[in-house]
Amino acid sequence: MSGERSHRPLKIAILLDKFLPSRGGERYFSFLCAELAKRGHEVHVFATETEATAGLPCPVHVIPVRRYPRWLRTLSLWRAGGKGLDGQGFDIIHGVAQCRGVTVLNPHGGVERAYLRQEFASIGNPVYYAYKFLKRYLSVRHYLEIALQKRLYAAGGVRHVIAISEMVRQDIIDYYAFPEDRISVVFNSVDLDRFHPRNREAYRAQKRTGLGVAQEAILLLFAGNNFRLKGIETLLRSLALLTAQFPNRDFRLLVAGRGRPGRYRRLMKKLGISDRVTFAGPVSPMEHYYAAADIYVHPTFYDSCSLTVLEALASGLPAVTTRFNGAAQVIASREGGTVIDDPADAHALTAAIALYADPEKRAAARIVAREWMEAYPPGRNVEETEQAYYKALSE
Repeated sequence: MSGERSHRPLKIAILLDKFLPSRGGERYFSFLCAELAKRGHEVHVFATETEATAGLPCPVHVIPVRRYPRWLRTLSLWRAGGKGLDGQGFDIIHGVAQCRGVTVLNPHGGVERAYLRQEFASIGNPVYYAYKFLKRYLSVRHYLEIALQKRLYAAGGVRHVIAISEMVRQDIIDYYAFPEDRISVVFNSVDLDRFHPRNREAYRAQKRTGLGVAQEAILLLFAGNNFRLKGIETLLRSLALLTAQFPNRDFRLLVAGRGRPGRYRRLMKKLGISDRVTFAGPVSPMEHYYAAADIYVHPTFYDSCSLTVLEALASGLPAVTTRFNGAAQVIASREGGTVIDDPADAHALTAAIALYADPEKRAAARIVAREWMEAYPPGRNVEETEQAYYKALSE
């Protein structure tokens, strides 16, 4: 790796839809910009929407776009972003947003067609399925997004792709036949100091008291915003099965994130678990909640690479997720986590969670899960991103 550092400094444009470092995803790009600047590169950020970026060692430029209708916003970003970058002498245009002129594509949301397949798989109600299907496939924006993504991967488009997980890499190959040797997998990383098992001693007892969770209870934690896509219904059904399977264990579930809990409250009542589930809404700081929890559960139908799973593992929690989550690649054995095949299979999810009902297994998992994440420090992410830039220049 170190040999690649002998390459000349680069002038880099990082193109985002929104650059709001107070949020998780954009916070990563704030970190990346700062680290690239330390390595001697000239970095510029371009986005349609920004917030105060005091202390960021690079300029941030606003891309003017049409806000409505949504399809016109997508098209104007494609055109305006590329036009705004023309003639500025950038060696690398690192695009997260879809825009013409991108040389290194970094699709953090994964592949649209792969996402859509799983989006519809997550819908159990046939009436709602029909509504969502018509809404999507009668939308101008849908066809525009698919066409623009296809154009990016077509011959003469991007030089190199940075996939944030092996799953995303394979989807790019499967859906677009993009050359494998022009894809680099740069796995997501998290702040290993902030998310650490030592937080358990510092915050666990106080946070559980505040949540009304007994110290001896087994607290399951879920964090996400799209409850349906992320498998909350399966998780609730699994909780009911766990309470029946382990009548002497006090299983609890904390759901963190934005969403509409109404229909899930009705399901909870039907399953008889209403008193075991708390919908907390958006919460902060997340490291306190990982410290309070015992098992992290994320039965998602699609995630390009869930940061919450990685944060939980770094915090020493055993994590249960699905094969449709790019983050699953870090889970190497059942010692620290489990990956299930079907996000809708409540029995498989129950069996996976039950593996960690034993406190001794959870204690052992804290060591294993943390070791997995220590193999992906933030510095490795920056180093591999920089290598991908130089590969793009040679292709």
